[in-house]
Amino acid sequence: MVRISSLFLGMLLLGASLWARHSGKEKPQKVIVAYVTSWTQALPDTRYVTHINYAFGHVTETFDGVRIDNPGRLKTVAALKGAGKELKVLLSIGGWGSGRFSEMAADDQNRKRFAGDCARVVKEYDLDGIDIDWEYPTSKAGGISASDNDTQNFTLLMKDTKSHREEKITDACNGYEREVHRLCCC
Repeated sequence: MVRISSLFLGMLLLGASLWARHSGKEKPQKVIVAYVTSWTQALPDTRYVTHINYAFGHVTETFDGVRIDNPGRLKTVAALKGAGKELKVLLSIGGWGSGRFSEMAADDQNRKRFAGDCARVVKEYDLDGIDIDWEYPTSKAGGISASDNDTQNFTLLMKDTKSHREEKITDACNGYEREVHRLCCC
């Protein structure tokens, strides 16, 4: 009887320690994202957000770089990080009706130059990342060009960004954001 009680007590302690180890994990922090546009002056109260996505940047007309709407405003938004809080600021490239992704992603040299220019933008504007907001690969719904190869080319674009591991790049395809190559802080 003592042996069974000791065995039961040992199993109970083991179970309790495993439960404590599992339940002791910190919950992931909530991510509260505010979109700030290039065409307004409104800014979010940084006490209530963890991330700001600046709208928008675009693929350049030459399909190999980033064009930023109102770069001065982006600098103003990035300066909000100095408020002492762990605020993250990202540039959203794309958005509804923002084209040239299909052409850029279809060409190996353009993809690599675009990924390199994303890295330049992150450094130049002291950003925490880039949000690739291609709406949507293989779809012409936004009045943009599209190709049946967009899904494969999008994957190649994300692989090309991998060479810029210090930069953070996310994607918002298919209506959700996800981590890509360990690069995103979101």
